[in-house]
Amino acid sequence: MKNFIYSIGFLFFIILFIPQTCFSQDTCFVTVKYGENPDAGKFAVVNGIRMYYETYGDPANQPLLLIHGNGGSIYAERCQIEHFKDRYYVIIADSRFHGKTENGSELLTYDLMAEDYNSLLDFLKIDSVYIIGQSDGGIIGLLMAMNYPKKVKKLVTTAPNLRADKTALPQWYIQLDRNDLKEIEKRIARGETSADIIRLKSQINLMVKYPKISNKELAKIKAPVLVMAGDGDIIKLEHILDIYQNIPKAQLFIMPGATHFMLRDEYKIFNQIAERFLDNPFIRPTTKEQLIK
Repeated sequence: MKNFIYSIGFLFFIILFIPQTCFSQDTCFVTVKYGENPDAGKFAVVNGIRMYYETYGDPANQPLLLIHGNGGSIYAERCQIEHFKDRYYVIIADSRFHGKTENGSELLTYDLMAEDYNSLLDFLKIDSVYIIGQSDGGIIGLLMAMNYPKKVKKLVTTAPNLRADKTALPQWYIQLDRNDLKEIEKRIARGETSADIIRLKSQINLMVKYPKISNKELAKIKAPVLVMAGDGDIIKLEHILDIYQNIPKAQLFIMPGATHFMLRDEYKIFNQIAERFLDNPFIRPTTKEQLIK
């Protein structure tokens, strides 16, 4: 959910940022600094904004769209770019209100971000992709599969939530987000208007008020979906199970000893499971089928 630190001293950042930046097992080797690579980076004018993106690998390979989480950027999925770029045509962008991509003039919502990514694929003349999305990126992936079904061949959605209430998130986390949003609004009211504070308000407002997806809407998804989470995730596991059970063609993977940031902390296992799903035909076997033949 969070992938970099604003130096504003909020408890929210101490809890969410420090575990992933200081104590993680993030040791994946990278050949370039993703997100800062002039050889791979370009801007596309899509959906009313200039969107920064990078591409890696052979354009003749299967396209794979990576979508980062809230507060992140292209670099947040460096362990996935490095792993998948030799076999896939990897596309990754800074989302609206993140990184080098412009904010635009509209209220930041997940539906708007899904429109951005759909427009980016149109700009690149790519008719369909595999998607790996983490946290907010997982939510965007679900919305793309619902709203642009022809664009999504397979989806790996990692630790998404459908709602911003206690059915999906622990109350302590909900309260932290609300407190942080109030504090930011106070700072803006006192006259602080930096670009960072405006972006931060939009990012936290997004998590406080959105998404608003019903379980029934998931039934619209036709693509095979792998739903992933850590057993120590910020998203309640019963909520992850609800998502899995309401998608017609879904598989479920809960990683033991892992958190919301497993795509970096446990990137080897994460990449292996995602690759297994993407490379093989979708199946959803049952024990009953195995026992009764």
